[in-house]
Amino acid sequence: MPFATKFKTVHCLLLLIALSGNLLAQWDWEDKGIPVTREEMRNRAERKYLKDNDRPIFRYFEDYLVEENGTVDGNLVVMNGDVTIRGEVNGDILVVFGDVYVHSNAVVTGNITSVGGEIKQFRNSVVSGNQIETSPRNLYRHVNFEYDGSDWQWSRSNNYSTLPLWPLEDRVLFDYNRVQGIFLGLELPKSIASKARIVTVHGFAGYGFKEKALRYSLGLDRYFFNRRDYRFEIGGKFYDLTDTHDNWIIMPSENMLSSILIHEDFRDYYRRRGYELHMSQNYTVFLKGTLGYRSDDYTSLNKNADWAIFGGDKKFRANPAIVEGNMRSIFAEIYWDSRDDRELPRRGWYAKLTAEFSNSKLKSDFFFNRYFFEFRRYQPLSHSERLDIRLIAATAEGNLPIQKQYELGGLSTLRGFRYKEFAGDRMLLGNFEYNISPSTFSRDLLFFDDVRLILFYDIGLAWRSGDNSKWSKGFEFLKFNSLKSDIGIALSDWQGQIRLNIAKRTDTNSRPLEVTFRISKPF
Repeated sequence: MPFATKFKTVHCLLLLIALSGNLLAQWDWEDKGIPVTREEMRNRAERKYLKDNDRPIFRYFEDYLVEENGTVDGNLVVMNGDVTIRGEVNGDILVVFGDVYVHSNAVVTGNITSVGGEIKQFRNSVVSGNQIETSPRNLYRHVNFEYDGSDWQWSRSNNYSTLPLWPLEDRVLFDYNRVQGIFLGLELPKSIASKARIVTVHGFAGYGFKEKALRYSLGLDRYFFNRRDYRFEIGGKFYDLTDTHDNWIIMPSENMLSSILIHEDFRDYYRRRGYELHMSQNYTVFLKGTLGYRSDDYTSLNKNADWAIFGGDKKFRANPAIVEGNMRSIFAEIYWDSRDDRELPRRGWYAKLTAEFSNSKLKSDFFFNRYFFEFRRYQPLSHSERLDIRLIAATAEGNLPIQKQYELGGLSTLRGFRYKEFAGDRMLLGNFEYNISPSTFSRDLLFFDDVRLILFYDIGLAWRSGDNSKWSKGFEFLKFNSLKSDIGIALSDWQGQIRLNIAKRTDTNSRPLEVTFRISKPF
């Protein structure tokens, strides 16, 4: 393909993916009962509540702090975050879905407006203009909003916890991959929004046209005691799935677009059919423990589709075979989730410990014990800087089947290496991202003012221990220089969802840079 033609094709492809990412962001906003985009709501709020549009406007999509000796000369607009004022703002303050805190000795020369939040003014502070607390309904009087401001505020701080607090609506499922081809279905998501609904029914059903198979899941859960903070739940489900263990590497929506547009399906698939029984206990909305039992029949699946818009003569890779059989297992997990957003977190903690046990005492065809621990921290360093950290440690005992093994390399893992370059029954991984806004710099950076800069470092390895008798064995040889690592830089939009990554492995100069374009955050 001539270079000019190839460049045009890639350019169009990136544009399509970016537009798709914005569309997905809008759908996510609509799922929260708000049938408009974030940008549309922000623009309408600015037109209605900013009294002096000739002033410079500083916009942020995260919590914002004006330091004690700091000054903002212009209007301050914050979307989906809180504003803390300790210094001076020479202009209006507009916050959409967030609170405003005006501390002692702070000065605001204009109006303060909070849409869907609260304004809290401390003694010895000065606000020269009006203070307005209003509902998003007042921006769209003819639009049916599901929540008023107080309900939104309650849900905004807890929606991304261990409980699905939003009253989610049924939705149409659409997917495309190399095993199912086009998949169409309908999902009934799990939701616990109503006190009266003590039994929750959830699941989905759909058909893969190339696989020529119906896939479904149907679950029932019944809660006891407190609905949120001390929720005890028992339930079960039965299912027949075209399943994958790769959703932690790439989101289904992003993988679908990759399959359709560039002829790359990054997930591997198998059939999992069976049932599950479980019970869980919440200790707060953020901390949850689960114990359960599964009986699953695992079957390998073949590649059935090979169409994509771009890619020329490129073919999808074959779908790898798995170890087939009946797997009966006991599983347990406990996790803490205080992130402010599930897909695009800016602050908070996430930690999960899971274990799964399968052996002949359960009349299983498999014998293994599997342990997986993941820790994340999203730490704001200032109003324009953030450090994101993820640490993973995983091990196993017995004979771990292929569908349960650990894999590293490429997307969201070791970004400077080939996809799934390393695999085994032991894994260590560390991802570190320093996220910085252009507003940190002392002068404008042309069109880069709306682009965030991310510096990242990945380190880890997956390997086979050679000793299946004990979970703690197989780490003895490990030294720092035996781990694989890479460094890189990424350019992203304000939310960090659409990003261009450039990664370089540190152990050799002979391998080229790994360049990827993503429409989802890696972790």
